[in-house]
Amino acid sequence: MNPWELKAKKKMNLEKNESFYRDNNLVEEWRYYYEDDWAEGYEIAISSKGRVMNFVKSKNGVILKGSSINGYQVFNTKMTNGKRKNFYLHKIQAIAFLDKPEDGLFVIHKNYDKKDNNINNLAWVNRKEWEVHQDKNPKVIAKRQSKRRTYTKLSYAEATILKKKLLDPNRKTRLKVLAKQFGVSEMQLHRIKTGENWADLKV
Repeated sequence: MNPWELKAKKKMNLEKNESFYRDNNLVEEWRYYYEDDWAEGYEIAISSKGRVMNFVKSKNGVILKGSSINGYQVFNTKMTNGKRKNFYLHKIQAIAFLDKPEDGLFVIHKNYDKKDNNINNLAWVNRKEWEVHQDKNPKVIAKRQSKRRTYTKLSYAEATILKKKLLDPNRKTRLKVLAKQFGVSEMQLHRIKTGENWADLKV
């Protein structure tokens, strides 16, 4: 019997502490859960589909809307010291439903969708596995690619203005700044200035 099951049975006097189903829905499994520093009566039930309910207002349970922190769904509960605390839904699900390996440190969303808390989309991983998973995250890849400078083609009008600036003997603007303003590389600026590019452009 898992530790959470023992705690739940001890505190809630549950007859069926392993799992239960609501409204004859055998697709969504629910499990009772609480932690030692949670206030009395604030036990929850968490489902394999990523829903959570407590029994504060009804013995039949009330589904909690929860909120989100950095895209992760969280729920809030009362502690024995009277304060309230947020808990990550996917982390509690993993504790309740999944076997945790000895080196398990993180709970990942396999498809990178933080809102998809179906238990089949969650997994315990160690630090190395987490790093590999993060490295393949589409958002991480997109952010990485966005940092790479992309260069655009100059229009005739832009090339004219730029060539005037480059040939101005009194120019004080650095090439790096001009390159950023016009979305071109410094190499392109050099080619425009020497006439390798836009040689037919008279300014």
